[in-house]
Amino acid sequence: WYLRQAFAPTHSKSIGGDYPEVPLLLILIEEERVLDLVDYLHRTHNALIKQGKPGLQRALMEEIDWNDRIIGIRGSRGVGKTTFLLDYARRYYAPNAPECLYINLNQFSFTVTRLADFAGEFVRQGGRTLLLDQVFKYPDWMAEFKECYYKYPELRIVFTASAVMNLEEEDPELASLASVYHLAGFSLREFIQLDNGLTLPVLSLEDIMERTDEVLGDVFSSINPGLWMDRYLEYGYYPFHLEPRLYSENLLKTLNMTLEVDLLFIKQLEQRLLHKLRKLIFILAQRPALQMLNVSQLATEIETSRSTVMNYIRYLSDARVLRSIYRAEDTESGKPAIAYLGNPNLYHLLGQEACDRAELLRTFVFNQLSKGHDARLSARSSLALFEIDGKYPVQIEEELTGRYRSDRYYILEQGDLSREKTIPVWLFGFLY
Repeated sequence: WYLRQAFAPTHSKSIGGDYPEVPLLLILIEEERVLDLVDYLHRTHNALIKQGKPGLQRALMEEIDWNDRIIGIRGSRGVGKTTFLLDYARRYYAPNAPECLYINLNQFSFTVTRLADFAGEFVRQGGRTLLLDQVFKYPDWMAEFKECYYKYPELRIVFTASAVMNLEEEDPELASLASVYHLAGFSLREFIQLDNGLTLPVLSLEDIMERTDEVLGDVFSSINPGLWMDRYLEYGYYPFHLEPRLYSENLLKTLNMTLEVDLLFIKQLEQRLLHKLRKLIFILAQRPALQMLNVSQLATEIETSRSTVMNYIRYLSDARVLRSIYRAEDTESGKPAIAYLGNPNLYHLLGQEACDRAELLRTFVFNQLSKGHDARLSARSSLALFEIDGKYPVQIEEELTGRYRSDRYYILEQGDLSREKTIPVWLFGFLY
């Protein structure tokens, strides 16, 4: 205010748009602040690149078309989105390269500096790729991404976002400009590679279902993946099993952050609802998943309405805390038939260490299928029969105990795996 009074109007110039005449000194101060911020963030970026070591190259790294100008990396909390951005920088840019810059938008500087203005200065200094983390912490990120897209054609933006984000609903124009990918937690294949350094193949669903014997021979020539199943089911999905802290404490923190930030903050839910969300998750973890979802009973247990329970289940499914399974003939706008936790590690966290083995195995298969495939409850049989992509009827068990039927595939952990249409359950851990 003082500078405006002291220097206006004799030392001012018009900058057009919504701005009145602004003192020239103020413009110079703002430009200097942005220059200082670019320099500071480059130093932060370089320190992060040097501190970390190149980790396991995630399968998603090869799937992305890096020529796209706006690239979104969605994923549930804790799966390694920040690490993914930094690994991209290490892989594609030399250390200290001015062309690439990682920014956590938690930076307080962006409360007074517009991201679009910062991007303009970054481009003028030769910058070409901005890696933007925690974008939901910056209020106008969608509008300013579009501004950057149209003003700076040489700029690429790669950003991370919560799994609950739905860009098509929130900003259809930006959705048409951006290519959005999903980063899942570690697959069993990635977990094994990280543990022993072997390079293992990614398999298609068709490979697994229709060329089982052939791909089994390829994999078994180097390793027996079944030896890793127990560890993976307990702690293999999230990358922080590599950290010295107790895994269960890290996972508990991650789950609570998912509820408190991804749901309450991003979805704008009231704080008083947190207890009900947590109670719903715990109740679902304690009961057999192969039990029809009784929404009215759940509403009574958590003391809310039936429609509210339906909304909670949808939110938790978006956040990958739950995995909703629908009947083959139903749409996803209706009630799920059954609900599993999002990955088997969550059962161990929520007091289910003695969980039925078949339940854990089904959770594992549905979780590994969630990247690009659809699993539904079959319309033509009991709760134990599922359909994958509407094409493959499957029964998922620890071992075959009933009568063998030739009209379905059996996904088994043990027992006779030599019969036609029997597939070892761990093979689904090679889908990505």
